Amino acid sequence: MKRIVVIIFLFVLTGVWLFYTNIHFNGINSIQGLSNFRNGILNASSLHDNEAGIASNIGASKVYLDTLGIPHIYGSDINSTGYALGYMHARDRYFQMELLAYTVMGRLSEIVGEQGIASDKHWRIFDLEKRAEEMLDSIRVTAPELATYLTAYEKGANDYLKQEDERQRDPMFTIWGVSPRPWKASYTFLMQWYLSHDLTYYDDYFNREEILEKLPDTLRSMLYPVHPDDKLAIIPGASKGHEESNISPALVKLFGPNDVNHYPETPSNRSLGSNNWVVGGKHTTDGQVFLCNDLHLVLAAPNIFYEVALNAPGLHAYGYTIPGVPLILTGHNEKIAWGITNSGWDVTEQYLLKTDDHHKDQYFVDGKWEQVEKKKVVIHVKDGASRDFTIQNTLFGPLLKKDSIQYALRWHPQQSAYAPLAFWRMMQAADWNGFRTALKVYDYPAQNFVFADTAGDIGVICAGKMPLKPAGYNGGLLDGTKSPVEGYISFDSLPQTYNPEQGYLYTANQEPQGNNYYFSSRWYDDLYRPARIQQMISSGKQLNAEDMRTMQLDIVDLSVKDLKQMLTKYKVVVKPGSNWDRVLHWNGELNPGTREAVFYRAYLRAMGEVGKDLAGQLCVKQAPTHDQLTHFLLEYDSVTVKGKSIVSRYYFNHLMSVADSIYSARYGDAAGNPIPGRAYVFSIPQITQLPGFEMRQTGIGGSENTINVNYTAHPVIRTLIEIKDGVIHSRMINAVGQTGRVNDENYAQQLPAWKENRLHNTQLTRDPRQLAAITDSIVFSHP
Repeated sequence: MKRIVVIIFLFVLTGVWLFYTNIHFNGINSIQGLSNFRNGILNASSLHDNEAGIASNIGASKVYLDTLGIPHIYGSDINSTGYALGYMHARDRYFQMELLAYTVMGRLSEIVGEQGIASDKHWRIFDLEKRAEEMLDSIRVTAPELATYLTAYEKGANDYLKQEDERQRDPMFTIWGVSPRPWKASYTFLMQWYLSHDLTYYDDYFNREEILEKLPDTLRSMLYPVHPDDKLAIIPGASKGHEESNISPALVKLFGPNDVNHYPETPSNRSLGSNNWVVGGKHTTDGQVFLCNDLHLVLAAPNIFYEVALNAPGLHAYGYTIPGVPLILTGHNEKIAWGITNSGWDVTEQYLLKTDDHHKDQYFVDGKWEQVEKKKVVIHVKDGASRDFTIQNTLFGPLLKKDSIQYALRWHPQQSAYAPLAFWRMMQAADWNGFRTALKVYDYPAQNFVFADTAGDIGVICAGKMPLKPAGYNGGLLDGTKSPVEGYISFDSLPQTYNPEQGYLYTANQEPQGNNYYFSSRWYDDLYRPARIQQMISSGKQLNAEDMRTMQLDIVDLSVKDLKQMLTKYKVVVKPGSNWDRVLHWNGELNPGTREAVFYRAYLRAMGEVGKDLAGQLCVKQAPTHDQLTHFLLEYDSVTVKGKSIVSRYYFNHLMSVADSIYSARYGDAAGNPIPGRAYVFSIPQITQLPGFEMRQTGIGGSENTINVNYTAHPVIRTLIEIKDGVIHSRMINAVGQTGRVNDENYAQQLPAWKENRLHNTQLTRDPRQLAAITDSIVFSHP
């Protein structure tokens, strides 16, 4: 009997083992699949850089790999260079390439299973897989040389996949239980839409509409001002925009005075941005020109950027590409250098539609009822049943719902994707005119391009397709009973300047300039970073390369000065040695090892909580930002709204109390000293957010207000370019490094250097024999 029980137990145990080892949890491969002897992750091996003599029918080329895994590509022509870059991108980052492409096509569920369905439903409304093919067809006509180059890149990527040993495949394919699928040349445009969505897709228009409808002009100018008081526009000497008294009312009506805003929205990440600056010769030690660029994005592994040198007859460029985009997005050639930051222009529109129960599947526009167009879509789900859903379209764009309200979405980047053509021409430009000509076709995401050349010239162009808005528009919902305004601001009317008298330029996501055109309603934001950049450049000191490098690491938060002014304004008596007393005697440097900096992290969190409390008192959903709340507490004493008095002193006292509570609860011990490892800590996740792969980081200071941003976004790459005696020298750093393979010995290779901004020297030379620190090479031979 005992023996029978044991046999039954073992049989059941075996059955349970077989069942659970074959289950795919949350889209991840089964335990059996992960541990498979031949193809599982236990057998995964890192790449060995010993490829040689790979046949290519595109043309001959050679790749020299340095100790950081940076490829220096030399092609017999431009297309053979593109082929080799496609091979290298696929070799180091193909899982990332496929993941992002399938996300934008609305096919993420085919990789990650059911958890990708929500993403797929969002993306499929734009039909970007089809639109990408149409863009490639357009490029074949307007720029056939670029189309040929993208096709060569496609061939290089797919040739790598064909010859890849399964044991050397990126372990992420095994973990997620999928195999790589072929790359298509049209997928390059998908990558542009991915970044455009990350940087320019907003979903806060219902909240802004509520503010425009419910709050009087005087209160809006106090708490949600449109323009900053000081002139920190990108274009020197540009005036600020229209006066606050000219704020236009809402163009539509949705909210009654007592209506509660229960409409859901997707929060925007206000830390996404970037810095760049260019400093002319009259401000530098040896008359050289400096161009610096830090791109602030959500930091994941692998990083979205990939460093490369491209060399061929007619092409010699160095800088950062995106795997899937075989073009230098920020960097230099032998004649010019350029850097980019996000403009934050308002290219998303939401139209309030008129519908009723008597006109099913219709909406009222231009005096008549129009039929909603419907299209059925199937989402294929890995390891699960397919999902059917219906996309509804209007003349504005997709029809969507928030609660019971129907609205139409118009996302302008969906219409075109000509940024690859702009970068293609920019890589080959030789001066300001060539640079400017390249940007005439640039569309999305809108970026602030700083420029420098070997002649010592500097400039900036705020480039992109900015849609014209109805008169009086100020950031809320648009009227869906009227046809949309058509047209875009002409290129010549975009903010731009060349060799300004002040001798330097900088952009940190601030307003471009005040003029008659509407660009954005970010409403009084991003003030402290540009102010700090200006302060450091205009100090009167003759600047050198080390000054540029240390500027990139700067963690002085100028908002501390405003806090000191508030303590003075409200005549706060602080206990000697207390956190508030320490702030009064502090320079605002957010060094994570100091008590003042740790307390300020608590203060910044408190600003967010008090802003929400104040919004609640105003019966609106959107809280004032840090910049806006500070403006109110500094400039105003009180305001009366519907018989209710909003007193700034009360909110400042409340702010102090909340900051003290947060510090005590989260960061400080019983004696008031900061607990190590509680503040200024973040993790770099693996790109799919897989648990166990994140890399915890400590010891990095800063905030959303400092040049060295440390908040929800971080400087994912940094560039320092020096132009002297007609020659361009550059240094760069990638936060995580080149490879995306978690089993590669060089995974996250540059992370220690990135934390200290120890930039490496780059190499752009026509003669490969002059390259240093080369460890391997790959030869592509032409039959």
